[in-house]
Amino acid sequence: MWYDCCVNSCIAFTTKYQHHNACPHCHEKRYRNNGEARRLFAYLPLIPQLQGFFQKKELIQPLSYRANYIHNPLEICDVFDGSHYQRLLRHHVVIDGKKQSYRYFSDRRDLALGLCLDAYLLFSRNRGGPSATPILLENYNLDPHIRTQLKYLICVGIIPGPRQPKDVESFTAPLDNDLALLAHGVPTYDPLDNCHFPLRAYALFKLGDIIAIEKLLGIKGHNGFCPCRSCTLKGIRNVTGHGKVYYIPLTLPHGTSRAVMTTLGPRDPFHLPKRTHNSFLDVLQMMEVAETRKECEAIAKEHGIRQAPAIGRVQSIDYAKCAPWEWMHLVLENVIPNLVNLWTGKFKGLDMGSENYEIAPEIWEEIGRETAEATRNIPSAFVRVLGNIAEDRSQFTAESWCFWFIYLAPILLRNRFPS
Repeated sequence: MWYDCCVNSCIAFTTKYQHHNACPHCHEKRYRNNGEARRLFAYLPLIPQLQGFFQKKELIQPLSYRANYIHNPLEICDVFDGSHYQRLLRHHVVIDGKKQSYRYFSDRRDLALGLCLDAYLLFSRNRGGPSATPILLENYNLDPHIRTQLKYLICVGIIPGPRQPKDVESFTAPLDNDLALLAHGVPTYDPLDNCHFPLRAYALFKLGDIIAIEKLLGIKGHNGFCPCRSCTLKGIRNVTGHGKVYYIPLTLPHGTSRAVMTTLGPRDPFHLPKRTHNSFLDVLQMMEVAETRKECEAIAKEHGIRQAPAIGRVQSIDYAKCAPWEWMHLVLENVIPNLVNLWTGKFKGLDMGSENYEIAPEIWEEIGRETAEATRNIPSAFVRVLGNIAEDRSQFTAESWCFWFIYLAPILLRNRFPS
């Protein structure tokens, strides 16, 4: 299914943009002089892809993983042990605000899905180059050992680039419509039972890096006055240093006025003022009834929410719980690379202070050569080829950082620090 989209991929001309003749963000025209769209976005319908699982008998059995899963309230081993899924089992399906007569996952063939979104840099991961954004769905009805394999991931489209989208909701609107149809039930044939049944599928989670999640949730995100997707802590700026970026310190800076301290509230990390699904809805309602654009923007800044989240016609999504913080982006692609920068004296211009931990350049070059040589004798089933970490880290993926940090770093870094 083809949809017009901005030449810079800011938006797709769907929902509120369907009658626009130009992009509201970059102001590029929608049509050429001959009336043809300048760029198209291809949506690959979800429903026939899910029905395809039931066209082969050998694929139906693996889909029974969810129905056969045994929940232990004392353990969390999969998404089905989470409080959100367990709560859905007790509630009736709600579509566009209307309650249905059946509950979530009441049929053993109901499918649980996770939406995955993340921009992918093209051409050797060049940070200044173009990117594309695949829209993937993970099928939780499959065993965790196979559900992330490429052949089982469901692609419903690729936002073409060259830039990241400004409004993800406009690209995911066709998917949201398919999920609404699936929540009602789509007639599908089951060759094992030799009967037709209503195929239903529900999205539970939204997965991606911080930028992708901010766009999926419609929040202002990092550096905003209320930046967090999980809590409502307010940020503060380094006014004395003429700083313009908001950040959230656990201890407010010296000189902070009593009025500001009262406004920002306590900073106890063990008792955070958490967001809820209803708090999202309350803010969106306040923005909708705001009388002026300025008033709406003030509400958005105060609460850190800029617009309605993507994927929301079916209430299987809890806006406050649907985007869990995950290890891959936070640790493997953030903390570990920053540790390497810190150890090599390249972290935000900071020196060692009173410590002594920086690795000498010639030693780090040797570590880089040893890293590249190490994978020559390691089977590819463990890790792809690793380059020289001292010369070029652009090819290091999350998998690369994971393998390097867990298996190679303990040996490569042994006795390499000054103390």
